[in-house]
Amino acid sequence: MDAHEKLIVTSLSKHATEAPSDDDLLAAVHQRLQRRRTGRTIGAAVLACAVVATAITATHSLTNELRTDPEVARPAAPDAGWRWESYKTVQVQVPVNWTQYVSGPAPCTGISGGSSSSNPVVGRFNGWLRPSSHVCEDAVLPADRRLQYLWFNDVQAPGVKQYDAGWTEETRLVAGVKISVLTQDDALRRRILDSARPITGTDYYGCSPTDSGPRGTGLDPADRIASASICEYWENTLVAGSVLNGSPAAKLALLLATSPPGAPAEWSKGCSQPDQRTFVVTLHGRTESYPVRVTMAYCYADHTFPTDDGSTQRRTGYETLDLIRQGTHKQHQPSDLFDAPRLTPSPR
Repeated sequence: MDAHEKLIVTSLSKHATEAPSDDDLLAAVHQRLQRRRTGRTIGAAVLACAVVATAITATHSLTNELRTDPEVARPAAPDAGWRWESYKTVQVQVPVNWTQYVSGPAPCTGISGGSSSSNPVVGRFNGWLRPSSHVCEDAVLPADRRLQYLWFNDVQAPGVKQYDAGWTEETRLVAGVKISVLTQDDALRRRILDSARPITGTDYYGCSPTDSGPRGTGLDPADRIASASICEYWENTLVAGSVLNGSPAAKLALLLATSPPGAPAEWSKGCSQPDQRTFVVTLHGRTESYPVRVTMAYCYADHTFPTDDGSTQRRTGYETLDLIRQGTHKQHQPSDLFDAPRLTPSPR
């Protein structure tokens, strides 16, 4: 029995009360896996559960919602030179050099401060941005300022749009989320979009589509932390996931474990923060994992950020938040962009 089949057997055991108990049926599952093995764990899980469990539906290369074991549903490692990006209920692979991050509407991708980087963009039209007032009026930037991008949840309707200079933008709807890719490379565009799949259970980083909160019982200061999974949420909905490895993860663990204990400070009078977010940081030790919730809100009177490891509440500082908010978690806002959105609805 290979690793894929072991995962399937585990899933089948968990659904035993719902499944027939006939040994011949389990044998048939193994035969079907042998005939249709694709090398992708999720595909195998869908086939097996469709035979044995209660109604489970396959989707666009998995396009409908499905119910399955989170361990089985978690995707494999990305291809060499690629990484996973997640948003709400969908995850997709992009090249590792797509490292400019924008929170706002496409195609406003010019980063402020005179940046001349040609690195492609990963954009998210996040919910705290009002669509009525933060929408670009241009369908595409001029060719000499255009950058390749992957954009989540933009205003484009599903379909393909051809622009000048050989540029094409394609938008697909996957798991209820629109995904747009703009590039001159048709093969690259298809590869990115074809990698998109619903998050069934957790994404590659261990993030669920909704914030379920920590289930830990506190940190073990003696445990050696090797990595930290970071899941970012806004109003309990997934914004992005990532991982820290090595010394940055160990430093983050130390800061979280040694921050002063105490309940959250008072909220400053009259302060409002629509983009307040929660980070669920899971510290991975030698044998245990420790989830910690960190609230990113700048309205607390003492300018600290509340944390909760399931046992102790603490107040941490900006150094902790800076370690958490890197890469995909540090997105430029519309006011930070060269091509800032006009304050009128878009005709796109």
